[in-house]
Amino acid sequence: MKQPTDLEKVTGSLAVVGTATIAAAIAGGPAAALLPLLLATLASTRHKKRVESALSQIEKDLNKFPDKLENISDAQYKFINESIITILHSPDDSKIEFLKNGINRAAVNDRINLHQAGLLSRILRDITVEELTFLIECSGKKIIFHETPKDGYISIKKLSMDDERARGLISLGLLTKEVADGIWDDNGTYIFTSASEKLIELVG
Repeated sequence: MKQPTDLEKVTGSLAVVGTATIAAAIAGGPAAALLPLLLATLASTRHKKRVESALSQIEKDLNKFPDKLENISDAQYKFINESIITILHSPDDSKIEFLKNGINRAAVNDRINLHQAGLLSRILRDITVEELTFLIECSGKKIIFHETPKDGYISIKKLSMDDERARGLISLGLLTKEVADGIWDDNGTYIFTSASEKLIELVG
């Protein structure tokens, strides 16, 4: 009898995960009627190869530290499992690379707790690569939404691409208005949250 791989021990059978995903799509309302057509597209073929390649690489990487994997916490398990599910739904190669980084680091990072695992998994599901790249490049700096550059700050022009990215990070809870002495900053200065630091630690 074939023994389960380390990856399957963490995520359950990948075949079961795939079947569950398809079943959910079939039960998912009007879009489900298009599923056979979507599966016949070149995009679907590319996605299948993308996912297979990612999962194969993840398994190789996780096999490098079997002792760590054998003793992962519930929080580590949750983050890894949720990240793999996100990979199954991601058509973006760059995002998959970030997710693979997160899985590898989470497997050896026992400082992550269940709250963080749930929060970061939810963020990674929704964040775009552009937002994540902006986060990594600007983390630790203060941001103002203003046309005029200001020393020591990242000045973001209205309706620019950076404006779009920054507002996306605000909606994800990764960028928040600064508070000084219990009062919101009237100048509209924004700072990165602790969740952003933890996210960068895992995937950056």
